[in-house]
Amino acid sequence: MIVTATGKARADASPSDVDREFVVAFLESDENVSWYFEHNVTTYAKEPEKVPRLVPFSDPHYLTNLRESMNGFSLGHLKGLTMKVGDRVRWYVFANSNFEMHAPHWHGQTVVANHMRTDVLSLTTMEMVRAEMVPDNPGTWLFHCHVAPHQLAGMLATFTVLPRD
Repeated sequence: MIVTATGKARADASPSDVDREFVVAFLESDENVSWYFEHNVTTYAKEPEKVPRLVPFSDPHYLTNLRESMNGFSLGHLKGLTMKVGDRVRWYVFANSNFEMHAPHWHGQTVVANHMRTDVLSLTTMEMVRAEMVPDNPGTWLFHCHVAPHQLAGMLATFTVLPRD
C-alpha cells in the first residue's frame, strides 16, 4: 500500500509530484518447499522416482527449483516500465521474505535514494526503498538484480525511456 499525504495527491490518489510510479518486487520463490512440489514431480516429471526430494541447498537439483523474478516475471518478461525523458519517476523497489539480499541496478540512468545519486541500491529481506528518477537518456535499458546468481536465474527486465515529444 502506498500512502500519499493529504493535499499531495491528484483526484485519482496518485502523488502530484511525480509523472510515473513503478512498484517492483524482487522475489525469490523456493519451489523445493512448495505445497505442490510432490504433485508437480509426480504429474510432470518423466521419471518421478529419479527426482531427488530432500537435498541440501548446495545441491544443483535444489538450485534448479529456485525462481528469481521481478513482480513474478523473469528473463525480461516484465512489461510496462516506460517513461519519457524529463518525467519525474518514482520507483518503489522491495524484497520478499526469503532471506535474500538484492541489488536493483538501472542501466543508462541514475536515481536518488537515501539522499544519494546512484544506479544501484541495496535491499535486505523485506526492505522497501523509494528511488526518484528523472531520465535523461532515451533508449531501452537493462534493470536487474546485481547479485550474479539472481541475474543468471532470471531477475532482469528492461525499461524504456522515450524521447520527449
